[in-house]
Amino acid sequence: MRTLVTGGAGLIGMALRPLLAERHHAVTACDATDYGRGDKSLLTVPLDDTDALEQIVRSRSIEAIIHCGAISGPMLAKGEPLTIVDRNIGTTARLLDIARRYNLRRFVFCSSIGVYGNVGHGIIRESTPLAPTSVYGASKVAGEALVRGFVAEYGLSAVSLRPSRVYVAYRRGNCFIRDIVLDSRAGRTTVIPCDPGFLFHYIYVDDVAAALIAALEAEHLPHLAYNVDAGTPMTMREVVTIAGAVLPEASIELVPGSDAVADAQAGFDISLTAADLGWRPRFALAEGIRDYAVKVPDATMRGT
Repeated sequence: MRTLVTGGAGLIGMALRPLLAERHHAVTACDATDYGRGDKSLLTVPLDDTDALEQIVRSRSIEAIIHCGAISGPMLAKGEPLTIVDRNIGTTARLLDIARRYNLRRFVFCSSIGVYGNVGHGIIRESTPLAPTSVYGASKVAGEALVRGFVAEYGLSAVSLRPSRVYVAYRRGNCFIRDIVLDSRAGRTTVIPCDPGFLFHYIYVDDVAAALIAALEAEHLPHLAYNVDAGTPMTMREVVTIAGAVLPEASIELVPGSDAVADAQAGFDISLTAADLGWRPRFALAEGIRDYAVKVPDATMRGT
């Protein structure tokens, strides 16, 4: 399928592009910047440029869009709520309308577990009420609502995926796993502030990319939103223990504190995703960190 990937230079887009190509999809990737990587296969297009996006769809006979672009986490554009609203909600609406007008076969929206907010105890299912605690989370709720609206009113074949905390070399926001990998190479100690009882839900980027592809290729979409999670909530001490076993040279110190995204979320049900899309996570945390450590080139990846 001729597929446009927005956010093609971002944390998920960079992993998604080669995996799509392996599945014999013709991939066109665009982003507002390539972050100085000299990525010749990336089209540099601002996501608020409707004419340029439409030209890509028309000239390349695009059949589907996987939308991973714009603001990718609550730690980005902090203190700039209108920027988040404009980029996340406006861009999603523009792309959905292009998909509608060109009668595309599929639209896949990369949402977030941030839509659920501070749930506390209990397993989170797709039917769990959405109660975001950040403007970023609210922008993803709005994006999902737009997806639902375009499906209901225009018959667009579209779906939203809600990945948990993605770890990957190209993450621009805070990522303790990235810090551990890079600090271990540089001989630095990684200091992590944390609440001993707080649960983290990490998922490796390749698993998220595989879920997006499963949604792209699914013959039918019985539901409009799906959880994408590794299925193993962990405290930071458990994360550090696993990371230390994979990277014995790592020096990690846990200190009292709280995470920047402190929504309490006990666990996620991914049975719907497995049943409808045929997707399950492949990477346990140890395997993901091991693969990550091989792929990340050097400390220059920090902050890209």
